[in-house]
Amino acid sequence: AMKKILRPILCGGVLAALLCTPSLAAEQGDFSLLVNGEPVTFTDAAPVLKDGRSFLPAVTTFQALGFAQEDIVWDGETQTVTASKDGAAISLTVGDSAVTWTGPSWSQTSEDGTSGSAGGSGGIAYLDTAPYIDPATNRTYIPVGLVADILGCRVAWDGETSTVIIDDVDAILAENTETYELMDQYLDYARKYSQGNYQVEGSYLLTSAPGEMESGAEIIHTVGGGYSMVTNQTAMQFAMDMSIGGTIMGAPISPIDMNLDMRADLDTGMLYLYFQSEDLEYLMNNNVQINGETIEFQIPDQWYSLDMKAVYDEAYGPGFYEELIALSAVSQEAAFAQTLEELLKSDTLILTSTATTSDYLEALNQLLGDSHFQKSGSTYTSTLEQDGVTILFHLCTSGSQVNGYGLEMTTADPEAQMTMTMEMKGDDMSLLLEMAGMTMEMDGVYRPSSAAPETEPPAGATVVDLMDALTGAIDPAPEPAAA
Repeated sequence: AMKKILRPILCGGVLAALLCTPSLAAEQGDFSLLVNGEPVTFTDAAPVLKDGRSFLPAVTTFQALGFAQEDIVWDGETQTVTASKDGAAISLTVGDSAVTWTGPSWSQTSEDGTSGSAGGSGGIAYLDTAPYIDPATNRTYIPVGLVADILGCRVAWDGETSTVIIDDVDAILAENTETYELMDQYLDYARKYSQGNYQVEGSYLLTSAPGEMESGAEIIHTVGGGYSMVTNQTAMQFAMDMSIGGTIMGAPISPIDMNLDMRADLDTGMLYLYFQSEDLEYLMNNNVQINGETIEFQIPDQWYSLDMKAVYDEAYGPGFYEELIALSAVSQEAAFAQTLEELLKSDTLILTSTATTSDYLEALNQLLGDSHFQKSGSTYTSTLEQDGVTILFHLCTSGSQVNGYGLEMTTADPEAQMTMTMEMKGDDMSLLLEMAGMTMEMDGVYRPSSAAPETEPPAGATVVDLMDALTGAIDPAPEPAAA
C-alpha cells in the first residue's frame, strides 16, 4: 500500500493566505479545512466543533465548494441560505434539519439516515444536526461534512491534525489534463487473465539469511514447494505443497512436508482453508511429552472458513469490501480514465490532510500517466519516488499492444529495507522479494483452463470458523457441511 502522500508545505495558496492580514486563518478555530487539497482561510468567523459535528460559516463554505458569491443568497425573513451552481440550488434553514434542492442533484439522505441517489429533479435530505446562527459573529453555521456529502463530495476527518477534508472529485478531475493510452493498452493485456478460467502452475522458495545457533553452528531455514491455482474474475482455488527444511553447517535438515488448500468466492468474500501434515504430526507425537508420556498430536481433518468481507468491513467500515469488488468490475470493462475516476470517488482511498484526492491523483499520474513514461526500445518506464519508496513501472510492448509488465519497488529505510521485482511477460510470471533477512522467489505459468475454480469445501466436509478457532471458541462437535 502506498504510504501517506506528502504535500509541499510552502505553496502559493498558503503563502497568499499568510500574507492576507485582515483574514482569520482556519487553524485559529477548532479545526482546519482543506477543500480539493487547498487550505481554506476564513475572513470573519472560525470553524467550530459543536455537538460532535464540524460547523463552518455558510457563505465561506459554499464559496470554498465552488459557488460564486453572487449566487449565495440569504433570506432574513425565513433565515434560509440558498446557493446555486450549474443549474442546481441547495437551501438550508436555521433550526431545520431538512436540506432541499432543485435541478440536477448530488445525493440524498432520508429522514431515517439512509442514503441514495435523488435523480435529476431535486429532493430533500435530512441532517442529524441543524444549521444555527452564532450570536457572537451573527454568522450562519452549517454542518460542513453533511452538506458536502449531499453535494456529492468526499468528506473525511483527520484527527491527528484536526482537519476536515472535502474533495469535489469531479472538479479535481475536470482540471486533470493527463492521458492514459498506455494504461488502456495494459488493461487490454491484463483482462484476458480474469475474463475466463486460467490455471497457474509454478514453484516458490523462501530462504532466510544465515543465522547462528547457541552452539555456534550456522543454520539456514528454507520453505519451498510447488503450487497450482485455478482463477477467474470472481473465484480462486489454490493448492500448495510446502517443505520446511534448511541446512546446518551445510548439512541438510530433514524436511517437514505440508499441504495447503484454499478456495475463495470473491463476490461473497468467503475464504476456506484446509491444512494437513503427516510429518508434523509424527514429529509432535515423538517429541511432546508430559510426565514421560507422549501426547498424541493430530491436525483436525476440517476446513476453516474466513469471511473476508466482514474482516474488511470491520477494519474500514461497512461497504468497503463491496467497493473493492465494484472497482475490480469497472476495471474489467471501462477505460483507465473511468477506472481512475471510480477509484478516486471510492472510500477505498483513505483521505488525510497529507493524502487528499489531489495528492492521490498526482501520485497516480506520476506512475501511470502517459507523460511520465520514458521509452527505451519497446519498453516504457515510469518512476515514482515518495516517502523513501521508489517504484519503477515497466510496460513491455509489441507494436501498439502491451504484452508484459514489470514492477520494481525499493525502500530506503535502513530498518525496513525491501526490494521487490515482479515481472509478467506473455503468460510467464516471476517474483523476487528481499526483506527482513529473507528472500522469496516465485514463478508461474498461466494457461487457459476448461475447469472453473471450486469456491467451497467438498460436500460433507467439516467446516470451522477460523476466527473462532483462533480465539478458542470452537464448537466441540462441528457440524459437517451439507451434502
